[in-house]
Amino acid sequence: MKINKIYILILFCITMISHSCTNVEDSLVGPAIDETSLIYTEPFSSGLGQFVAKSTSGQENWSFNSNGYALMTGYVGSVNKANDAWLISPTIDLTNVTTAHFTIEHVARYFANAGTDATILVSENYNSTDSLPTSATWTQLTYKTFVDPGLWPSPIPTSEQISLTAFAGKKIKLAFRYISTSAKAGTWELKNLIIKRGEAVNIPANTGREASPLKVSEAITTTGSSNYVKGYVVGYTRNNVSYYSADTCTQVTNLIIADSTINVYSSRILVVQLPAGVVRDSLNLRDNKSKLFGKKITIYGLLGTNSFGFYEMSGTSYFIAPNGSTGGVKPIEPILSETFAKSLGDFTAQSVSGTQIWAVSFNAATMTGYASSTNFANEDWLISPNIDLTDIPEAKLTFDHVIRYCTNPVTDGTLWVSENYTSGSPATATWTQLPTSTFTDPGSWTFSKIGPISLASYSGKKIRFAFKYLSTSTKAGTWEIKNVLVLK
Repeated sequence: MKINKIYILILFCITMISHSCTNVEDSLVGPAIDETSLIYTEPFSSGLGQFVAKSTSGQENWSFNSNGYALMTGYVGSVNKANDAWLISPTIDLTNVTTAHFTIEHVARYFANAGTDATILVSENYNSTDSLPTSATWTQLTYKTFVDPGLWPSPIPTSEQISLTAFAGKKIKLAFRYISTSAKAGTWELKNLIIKRGEAVNIPANTGREASPLKVSEAITTTGSSNYVKGYVVGYTRNNVSYYSADTCTQVTNLIIADSTINVYSSRILVVQLPAGVVRDSLNLRDNKSKLFGKKITIYGLLGTNSFGFYEMSGTSYFIAPNGSTGGVKPIEPILSETFAKSLGDFTAQSVSGTQIWAVSFNAATMTGYASSTNFANEDWLISPNIDLTDIPEAKLTFDHVIRYCTNPVTDGTLWVSENYTSGSPATATWTQLPTSTFTDPGSWTFSKIGPISLASYSGKKIRFAFKYLSTSTKAGTWEIKNVLVLK
C-alpha cells in the first residue's frame, strides 16, 4: 500500500509539472511553431542570426534594428540612394523532405516597384559567404507581389505561405534582395522566418462575401460598405447600454454579435440594427432567444459607427440563421469589391514616373504629387486584379472618389481598361480609356459616387482596369478612391 501511495504521488507530481510546462509555453510571445514540421526558423529578434548581409552596390546594407527585425533602406538623410543589397540565409537542408514552404513577417514600403525591388530568391550553388551573390545562380520564387500597405502596421503582418517544394531533396540558400535607385528608395523590414515541411496552403482572406464573411473583429475596422459578417449572438442594446444576456430583452430593434461568447467587450462587438419585417421578426432576441442566443449567424448590411460610438450594421437586409434557414432579400454578389479601408488589397500600384506612389490613407486609396509643400511630376497607375467577365453579359463598375487641386481633373484622373495587361509597367499592355462623368473639384473632401460605368463591351473577356494619376512640378492634385465595385 505504501508503494502504491508513492506511485500515485509521483504520477500526481508528473502531471502537475506537465500542466505547469504547458502553461509556460502558452504564455510565450511569438508565433506558434509546430516543432514536428519545423525545418528552420530565424526570428531576427536579437540580430541577423546566421544570415549574411551582402551588398553588390551602394553604401547601405541589411542590418539589425533594435525593435526586433532585419532592416534595409536606401533612404538616408532624406536622400534616395542606389543600392543592391542581399540578406542570405545559411544552408537550408531539404534533402529529407518532399514538400516545404515558409512564411515571413514583413512590411515593404515606398518602393518604385516592390515586385522587382523587394524579391525572394533561392540558390543551389551559392556556397561561400565570402563571394558576392552574383557568383551563383538564383531563382526568384513565385508569390503574390508585395504591396505598400500605406502605413507601418503593428504587428508586422505575415506573408502568404511561399512554396519551396521545387527544391525538395536539395540544399539551398534563401535570399531577400533589395534594390533602390537615386530616384526611389524603399524600406523593407523582416522578422520571424519559419520554414516548415508540407506544401504551401493559403486560405483566402475573408472578403465580406457569403462564402467568406468577415469576422466581427474585421467588420469593426471596415466602414462605409455593405458586407456579410458572421458572429455569435451575445446580447442587445437598450438606451445605448449593452446587455450581454437575452433574459431581460424586451426590445426587438437590435442585437449584438461578437467573435466569441466569452470576454465580450463593447470595443469588440457589432450592434446589428433590425429593420421592420422578416429580419426583425426572425432575429430579435425577445421572441427568438432559444434559437439565437450564443449561436452563430451570418448577416448582411452596411457597416459603420453610430452617434454613440458603437460599431454598427445598419440596413440589415439578409441573414443566415444558426439552423441554416435564410431570410430577407439576398444581395447580388459583386464580381469585385474593394473598400481600400486597410490596404490596396489585390490592386497593384505602378509608378511610371515620379517618387510618389499610391497608398492608403484616411480609409481610401490615395495618390498625390504634393509633398513637403512642393509639387512633383508623377504618372502613377492603380491597377485592378484580373476581372473575369467570361460568363457575364453586362458588368458595371462603380466607385466613390474625390479629386482636388489638379490642373484639370478631367485629364489628371482617368480610368482605363486593358485586355492584355499581366504585370509590371502599364506600357507593356494596350489600354483604352473608359468614359466617365466629368470629374470636378468639389471644393471639399466630400466623396461622390461614379457610375455605374458599363463594361458590356468586354463581356466574355478577362480584363483589368486602372486609375491613372498625373501631376506636374507646377500643379499636383490629390485623388482619393474607395468602395470600388464591379457588379453583375
